[in-house]
Amino acid sequence: MKTALVPAGLAAGSLFAFQAFAASGTHEPSQSFGPTASDRAICNPIFSRLEKAESGTLMAQADTQKQSSEKKKGEKPDEEKLATQLSDMLQACSYDGKALKIDAAALKTSAEAEGMAAVSRIMRFTGLPQNFTIMESDVPNAAAIIVMGKDGIPKRVIAYNRTFMQQVAQATGEAGWPGTSILAHEIGHHLSGHTLLPGGSQPPIELEADKFSGFVLFKMGASLAEAEKAIATLIPEADGPTHPGRKKRLAAIKAGWAQSCEQQQKNCGDDQVIAAAEARSPSLPPQVEPQSTAPVRAPVATAPSAPASSVPMTGSSAPVAASSEAAAVPMPKIPGPLDIDMPSPGGSGQEIGPAVIDRIPKLTADATPSKFDRFVYDEVGVFDPDVREKLQTIAFQLAAAANVEVVTVVAKDLQGRDPDQYALDFMRQMRVGKLDVGNGAVLVVAPEAKRVGVALGPGLRILFENDDSPRKRLADYLKLVAGGGQPQKVSSTIAGAAYRVMRQAQALEWYVRYPSFETYQVADRKVFEERRKATTPYDPAKDPVANKLLRLDAVIVSRAPDVRDRKLMINEPRSRYVGPAMQVRTPDGRDIVLYVNRAVPELMPVPLEEGKRYAFVARDTILKTGAPQLDLISYDRLD
Repeated sequence: MKTALVPAGLAAGSLFAFQAFAASGTHEPSQSFGPTASDRAICNPIFSRLEKAESGTLMAQADTQKQSSEKKKGEKPDEEKLATQLSDMLQACSYDGKALKIDAAALKTSAEAEGMAAVSRIMRFTGLPQNFTIMESDVPNAAAIIVMGKDGIPKRVIAYNRTFMQQVAQATGEAGWPGTSILAHEIGHHLSGHTLLPGGSQPPIELEADKFSGFVLFKMGASLAEAEKAIATLIPEADGPTHPGRKKRLAAIKAGWAQSCEQQQKNCGDDQVIAAAEARSPSLPPQVEPQSTAPVRAPVATAPSAPASSVPMTGSSAPVAASSEAAAVPMPKIPGPLDIDMPSPGGSGQEIGPAVIDRIPKLTADATPSKFDRFVYDEVGVFDPDVREKLQTIAFQLAAAANVEVVTVVAKDLQGRDPDQYALDFMRQMRVGKLDVGNGAVLVVAPEAKRVGVALGPGLRILFENDDSPRKRLADYLKLVAGGGQPQKVSSTIAGAAYRVMRQAQALEWYVRYPSFETYQVADRKVFEERRKATTPYDPAKDPVANKLLRLDAVIVSRAPDVRDRKLMINEPRSRYVGPAMQVRTPDGRDIVLYVNRAVPELMPVPLEEGKRYAFVARDTILKTGAPQLDLISYDRLD
């Protein structure tokens, strides 16, 4: 049976994209076909279901790699035949919307202990919930793919080739760390939301995944040389159009490895190896796949040995083979304003336990972002241990259930920044929230400077347009301490600010409801007609368009359009509150006004430029005069 392999455009498979081209004697993929009408007919429903299931959006691109050996080089695939044959097979779509034929027999949930245990071992050191399934497949090496089974549930998958992993071990001369670094790179893409970004594999996000790999491998006990082994051996020196060359990628791995080391100890050398860092609490679920409702299977009893040179893991750090499926995760019970967290006993001779002290990396504009590994960072030691553990656990559970990430930071030094800018820079460098829907939040308290800061992802801002309660709650903590309160005993006030954001975040949809401007426009017109004929009061909670997210493909006409243009009808108050207006034009010539908050371009990996085409994610507003008026949430280049 012919099998078209999903390209590893955004994952560790792309770590070896150069080798695939070299093997065929070329330096570029032999073909790269855009999505056809048949592709869209197959893929769009898959993407839509995945968006609703995962509170995310999938629109990204990947290079089309070498097809099955049965397909002649340079031969264009039969698109219509492919579309019809997909109906009785597992369906898969590459990130550029191409429908790809996957041999159902070749893509199966892994029952192989080594692959599942390796992923589980890595995830236990990320501090984050897992949002994908590990599968063994006939892919050339390893690939991040989206598949939809016969049950109709789209799944986020890391597919790997066991033979390829064995070949990596032979090529590098090591059986443990090179394969682990490949999987960690893949995992970094999924956790960072790169597979949710439109626009395909880009050098910046490849470096982000490399940095994440180095970060996690240090925590697992790898030396720098061991963390770099796979790339140092298998990646060529020259840069490619979508993937950096060896030197840049080794630098990214080193940066992640060093950051991880400095976060846990003061003296870090290239050859320094420490005992494996503490894995996350065993009370937290080892694997989370919110879109799946399948029951959890029993874990494989036999786990492989740890990678070479790593120290044995004991207790809660022991590796556990990941289950091949995961149960749906319920929304956590988030404390309300009247729920009082009592601190650990300290007034009757029993002291509060020692505080956990964290190290926060230096925030710089040129630093490669890399996913954070905890939901609470405390450089000062103000958190009562019980309050911190509860906040950390609830934040983890919320991220697992809703993909919303709320990180609380107690900073010893604002590094010369305004506290709000510090929070925003932290959000960017530590990749808090999903970039596509902008649902991250960073709350900052600087006790020594007596200042507080808040950064809300663009998608969360609508919830707090006239509500500054999280900031006030943080300020209350400083007032309590200034009034004589013991920091640890009143630290629940800081947690209360985070819980406030979490409660509000549950009120919004965190998926792109309308995959195109056209579908949004049809729904908007329908709502207008229904309201015109309605005899009952309007209920905004039942409005299928109000405040919903949509995706649109458009070219930037002007970053500073004329506010006097009556066709656009730019709203000056919204320009002041949300951000400056920007004029974009759809392929069919429709002008749209997007209000761009300053945080959006600071968080995105590429800039906004006039004359360039982008895939935008935007939110509906109440403004209905002139050109369509939307708030920009995220974007990525399409050309």
